[in-house]
Parts: sequence; structure tokens; C-alpha cells
Amino acid sequence: MGRGKKIVDTSVVVEAAVALIETSGFDEFSTRRLAAELRISAMTLYNYYDNRDAILKETVLRGFQIFWEGLPEKIDRCYDACANPLRVYSVLAEHLIEFALARPNLYRFLFWADLGALMRDETILLRYREAFTGVIDRIEDKAAIKEIGDDVYLFEVLINALAMNVLAGRSGMSPERYRVLAAEGYDRLLGRHEAAMRGA
Repeated sequence: MGRGKKIVDTSVVVEAAVALIETSGFDEFSTRRLAAELRISAMTLYNYYDNRDAILKETVLRGFQIFWEGLPEKIDRCYDACANPLRVYSVLAEHLIEFALARPNLYRFLFWADLGALMRDETILLRYREAFTGVIDRIEDKAAIKEIGDDVYLFEVLINALAMNVLAGRSGMSPERYRVLAAEGYDRLLGRHEAAMRGA
């Protein structure tokens, strides 16, 4: 292993971490395996990062960049075409299942892995909240923001759980069944708020 090898750009480390997670899953991720993929010693990694969590934080942020690819454009099209701005959550639900099917291990890492204290990191929390920020400005009834936000959270939990069941093949879940249940969840949780939305 090239102990004297230097890393010129730390994005190489992050891309290798993403690739390792995509190939083997987060349960198999370790800094030792990451260092082996990079052909450096494990200690060399810590010349660039304070600890494993620092590597994982950058990997989560990169994972969200990958997840968000194409999503802002889909959301903008929905805002332009939909009378009800909350419909962006139907767009999000579809994007989520497409991403889960295309990159199952990265999906599990971003939305299901136990990342401990990282999940309280403000930068990462902002990534999780990003979809709701564009909706808030379009809520006509400002008194409804908290209730809508709570129902958005429940909808996000629902679609995440449904996507995980698709990936695990549980309960006869298929992508088609996911879409039916996500639509029902949208109607029950978010559809009832349409009157509170500007332009709805």
C-alpha cells in the first residue's frame, strides 16, 4: 500500500467512499477498506480528515448532491404546472423511488443508516429540509405552516418506509405498489391542505 502517496484533492476520498458504499453497502464500510481502495494507509486518511465522522459527513453531502441531481428542475416544472404547490411532494415521491431503485445502497445510506451525531449536523439537516423550503413561501394560511410541516414530515417518513420495503421485497411491495400507496398517502396527509396554498 502506498504509504507515501498524497491525496491532491479530497473529493477523491469522498468519491471512493460513495463508490464503496454503493458496491458493498454501508454495513461493510470502514476507513480501512476506504484506504485500501485509495491505495494509502488508513493513517494517511487522517492527515486529511479528523475522524471517520468527518469522512462520512462529506460522503453524506456528496450523496445528497447525487440524490438532488435533476430534482430541482422537476420541482420547478411542478411549480409551473401544478395549481397546488404541495404536489411537489408527489414529484419527490417519484424521484425517491427512482433513486432507490437505481442506487439502493446509497439510498439506504442516506435515508436509513444509523449515522448517529451526524444526523444532528446542521448542514446535513438542511439537506433533509430542502424540499419544504420552497413550499413555505406558497402557503397562504401562515397559521397552517406547522400543521402542514408535520404532515409533510409524516409523508416523507411514509415514502421512505415504502421505498425501503420495495428494496427489501417485503409485503409484496413493488415499485407499482409504492406509487399507489404514496398517492394515497399524499391524498390523506397533504391533499387536505390544498385550500391553505397560494394559487391552489
